[in-house]
Amino acid sequence: MPLTRRTLITTSAVLVASGPARAQVASTRMGAAELAVLSDGTITLPGSMLARNAPREEVTSLLTAAGLPTEEVTNALNVPVLRTGDTLVMFDCGAGRNFLPTTGRLPDSMERAGMDPAKVKHVLFTHAHPDHLWGALDEFDTPACPNATYHLSQAEWDFWFDPGVYGRLPEDRHAFAAGAQRVLKALEPQLKRFRPGEEVVPGIAAIDTAGHTPGHVSFEVRLGGDPFVIVGDAFTHPVLSFARPDWTTGFDQDGASAAASRRRLLGKLASEKLAFSAYHLPGGGLGRAEANGTSFRLVPAT
Repeated sequence: MPLTRRTLITTSAVLVASGPARAQVASTRMGAAELAVLSDGTITLPGSMLARNAPREEVTSLLTAAGLPTEEVTNALNVPVLRTGDTLVMFDCGAGRNFLPTTGRLPDSMERAGMDPAKVKHVLFTHAHPDHLWGALDEFDTPACPNATYHLSQAEWDFWFDPGVYGRLPEDRHAFAAGAQRVLKALEPQLKRFRPGEEVVPGIAAIDTAGHTPGHVSFEVRLGGDPFVIVGDAFTHPVLSFARPDWTTGFDQDGASAAASRRRLLGKLASEKLAFSAYHLPGGGLGRAEANGTSFRLVPAT
């Protein structure tokens, strides 16, 4: 199925444009390295996408009690970049300029942060949804980080290139598959595939957090200093993902698996007191998880 403007608009009907974002929204030290969180922009979703397996009244009550919007939610697109000297390791690539008018800010963010795309050595993908993958290609459909090796989980590759993938997706997300195939084929000469549990690059290991997509992974970074976890879309809301980890979002491919992965990851983060970066949370998505009875709560970085 060709990726056209019509299919993109149809797929993105639930994604409403929102305002511009700052170039660098957060940073933290990791031994000799710095983790800088850059912005690729924002997207706005209807509130109905937040929890598809929960009573709407309960969702609204939790959001109201937290002073958060109930009808829609504006999500950041946080792109973590690990900088060690002149070497850059990027996690996901943003949505690019062809997704929504408010995405595709990453190249400007990198320039303003003094980062040269040519010096990105590795790009590690949590998964291949458009807002994480499509920014991997520039306006000429060539790799935006020309000297990088790109890394994707084998299960994620298998899902998007399965001949039956369109039958496993609702029609309004067929463009997700067409886009994933287009971008990944362009990256293939520079792309390596891995499996959860493997050390993808020295000091960075993949954690299985499948469910949001069949090959979704998180990454545990151990490069000196305190360990750190890149969680991708395992968490997508600052209240619901923590207080109700068993609720699933409208974009989870396998809701039960996504919920199990989320609860398992939250348990690990809370018990090991690990800091993390989440792709869609506010404040650059930096924070920690604390156990709160049978659920959890987010402790944003200060």
